[in-house]
Amino acid sequence: MPFIALLIATLLALPSPDDLAARSRESSRQLARQGTWTLADVQALVTKQLVDPERFVTDEAFRARVLEALPRSLDPSAPPRLRDDLLLELNQVRGIDFAASEAIETGWGAAPRRALERKVPFPVAEADRLRFFDEAEDPLAASVYSLPSFFFSPEAAESFLAGVRRAAPDRTLIVLTDVPLRRRLEGSGLKLRLLETYGRPYSPWPRDPFSLVRSPSGAVRVLVRPNLQPDREEDASLGPELIQNLPEDLDRAWGGAAWAEAPVPFHNGQVLLTRDAAWITLHTLEPHILSCLKLDRVPVGIFSDAKEIDRYATAAEKAAKELETLYGRPVRFVHPLRSEASPTLMRRLGGGAGYDLDSIVTLLPGRKALVADADAGRELLSKMKAEDWKSLRNGYGLLPKGEALAPSADLDIFLDLVADHLRKEGMEVRRLPLLAVPVALLRNHEGLSHDEFLITWNNVVAETRAGRLRAEGFASLIPAGDRMAREAFAASGAQLDLFPPLVRSVILNGGYRCASNHVRGVAAR
Repeated sequence: MPFIALLIATLLALPSPDDLAARSRESSRQLARQGTWTLADVQALVTKQLVDPERFVTDEAFRARVLEALPRSLDPSAPPRLRDDLLLELNQVRGIDFAASEAIETGWGAAPRRALERKVPFPVAEADRLRFFDEAEDPLAASVYSLPSFFFSPEAAESFLAGVRRAAPDRTLIVLTDVPLRRRLEGSGLKLRLLETYGRPYSPWPRDPFSLVRSPSGAVRVLVRPNLQPDREEDASLGPELIQNLPEDLDRAWGGAAWAEAPVPFHNGQVLLTRDAAWITLHTLEPHILSCLKLDRVPVGIFSDAKEIDRYATAAEKAAKELETLYGRPVRFVHPLRSEASPTLMRRLGGGAGYDLDSIVTLLPGRKALVADADAGRELLSKMKAEDWKSLRNGYGLLPKGEALAPSADLDIFLDLVADHLRKEGMEVRRLPLLAVPVALLRNHEGLSHDEFLITWNNVVAETRAGRLRAEGFASLIPAGDRMAREAFAASGAQLDLFPPLVRSVILNGGYRCASNHVRGVAAR
């Protein structure tokens, strides 16, 4: 039998989507009548809903037929707990992407809206331009965290959120999480807005995939980056997930939340916004530059040739202009871009490759900057007492002995270059300790492919609340280091509040700023 004929015959042999949905609803009614159920019961019902799970994954036409039925395959009277258990299992099935999951969740009454119906075009007219409000002069009105249960223990998540709540009693705290952790946090008493993701494999770093911006009318918009991050492709749906599950009262307060896709690539960990500029490094622009020069990787070999360096710098300047349109303010570099000694400068700039800008530089109002410093890190190490070492080793699970804790010489040189340049730009610069912990020093480093993780006090979020400048971030688990950081921030006019850290995030180089996103109230300008 020809293939097309065989396919048609096979599909005709299947029950119709209406019949599939009716059979699944009856099975869900039977399970609900039991009053209790096991994981095996839930998995058995999911198997019935998918008809043939293996074929569902491999056969696109078959999958489309089943997906048409799934939004109607749960009895409306089924208890929410059963519904949630089923959705958690369904979202682990390959072939159920965000769009399919959204259709099922809204069909089952588990989500208030479909994010795909809230997507709007990116506005291009100047009068309609989206405004980025992420400057320390403005207060934090709402914070967004992503805390997947497969990533964090309930104890770690609750301890961290309790620290945030103590520092910000009135702030709206939005937590994207899933069934196991959500059920634990529901009883925490922390006044959290818990948004269910049903186990979709999102990362714990919501700052990277989207920005929270405002329309000219003040409505909040979720601006999704167009460039996917390798091994984090699912994060492209994290912004729409927020829109889909935003509680109705917040949706109204945010002016009917909607989302758009940015016209140019961006990486929020590589941009620091002040009221008068967006500060970046050459590495911020790497995707733009490579696209402009039609290259697939940074051409390190050309950086001994002054003409080629000039060509690369020109591409960087062009890419920076594109970001000016996006951010609505001039784009400036935290380091020099051109020099008569071009090859030497490029070697010094190369030391910052692979590090997010917000992990090594903090900018505060009044043209003040705090720049990470390996020498200050070494000074800290020399002064650490036994209790500091014990807290560090126990907190991160480090071996009692191992390699030294210090960043590479190349990064050291890059940081000094940045500090000197910012001083020349008229900023008051202070230095903060920086430590780099070899991953090999962890008692358990199975599955980790990177060489080191940073312990840094730069990765913070600052705000002005009731006329006072403050910053918040993860505690380092080195009491002496936290004291040094608080003193440096105080000398720059800011109070520093430190929360119990999400240790696994830090080990994967995700500091507090990476692990959070924020809607700011707009202060008088």
